[in-house]
Amino acid sequence: MSESEPWFTVRCLFSHPTRAKEGDGHLYEERVTLWRSGSWDEAYRLARIEAQTYAEEADAVFIGTTDAFNLFDAECGHGSEVWSVMRGSHFDAKTYTNTFCTTHRDRRHEYTGPE
Repeated sequence: MSESEPWFTVRCLFSHPTRAKEGDGHLYEERVTLWRSGSWDEAYRLARIEAQTYAEEADAVFIGTTDAFNLFDAECGHGSEVWSVMRGSHFDAKTYTNTFCTTHRDRRHEYTGPE
């Protein structure tokens, strides 16, 4: 690893069969990790190795890598963009959000501060 290598984030998908609540069916986790790497392939390789370890320790099943993002800033810090995905859709903003971003079954911290 070199200081001149770019940063990548890699999103991995996991299943947590022992942690699903009744009615959930399955509990899935999308997890994004950060890697300094010379290529997309190397970032994926590093993320897959770490994901296997995470799955074993968390009693989860590693399903696979789903996406990666090249951080364009040379250094990471406050305000650095660490993930972005663009998707075309005919949905209005509320329907889009409810379909792709949040559902009533998401286990997450919801920001309730001022807009």
